[in-house]
Amino acid sequence: METPARTVERLIWLVGIVGAFGGGNLLLNLPECEIGTVCSYPEMIDWKLGFGLLALSLISIILGIQAIIARNGNKKIWITLFFDNRTIDEVIEDSSNEDDVSHVSDGWARMEEEHLTSRFEEE
Repeated sequence: METPARTVERLIWLVGIVGAFGGGNLLLNLPECEIGTVCSYPEMIDWKLGFGLLALSLISIILGIQAIIARNGNKKIWITLFFDNRTIDEVIEDSSNEDDVSHVSDGWARMEEEHLTSRFEEE
């Protein structure tokens, strides 16, 4: 089973490909307007929707290419800013780790306890 970030990356590629084909198809199949006349409203909707789909696909393709380059260079991908990139084994290991500190106050309490223990041993 893949990580959630990998699944979202595949969905982004799917959006990029479908958006590029859909936007290109809408723009290629626009009816021609006569010179000097104003095009009808539905034609303008197709034009705006076509360019919107192409813009969405461009953003998706940029995110996908960045993910491929970052993964090949062992760097962090942008998608992991919003989605977890840990495997299920890493999540289980993190949840079962006893040294895991859930809150900052717990961490400070443990540090204080260690400090007091070491001080007590010195005396």
